[in-house]
Amino acid sequence: MSDPAKAFTEAHERHEHGREGPSWVPLAAAVLAVLAAVSGYFGNLRSTEALVEKNDAIVATTHASDTWAQYQAGRIKYYISQSALDAGPGPGANVARLRKNAADEKAKGPPLAEKAKVFEEEALRHNERSERLIKQHETIEVGTTLFEVAIVLVSITVLVGSRLLPVVGAAAAALGIVFFILGLTR
Repeated sequence: MSDPAKAFTEAHERHEHGREGPSWVPLAAAVLAVLAAVSGYFGNLRSTEALVEKNDAIVATTHASDTWAQYQAGRIKYYISQSALDAGPGPGANVARLRKNAADEKAKGPPLAEKAKVFEEEALRHNERSERLIKQHETIEVGTTLFEVAIVLVSITVLVGSRLLPVVGAAAAALGIVFFILGLTR
């Protein structure tokens, strides 16, 4: 007799003799599987959101760096124009143009510095949110793992007929719920 046929025959005999196990086990395992799936979904969602936030932080940091480079280039142009004016322009120098360049670059500086600081603050906010989401993801994953352990413990109950395994499984499920809720609210 093949293994599947043997397993079917044994299951049929257990059913006929009333030894199929507690009727609540399949329901409990199904409920725990749903909780594990929902928890896994939210864990993955938090992980994805954390990656998006980290990406946004990188983009904001790049914008800040570019803006600071633009600010520094403008400051160099200002100092070159101002130095040429202070040293006394040579013959054929366009003094009006030097003054205009110096004034234009001096005026551009403060707004660029402010813009760069805004990008830096934005990057910081994205990084902080990413860290919070990663912590949520990690906590939710602990809950998911506890649900999966509970599924195994409850399922084994049918095979070994233990009264301790459902209690331990229920405790694991309760802890899973706690970790899942903590992960969502963290």
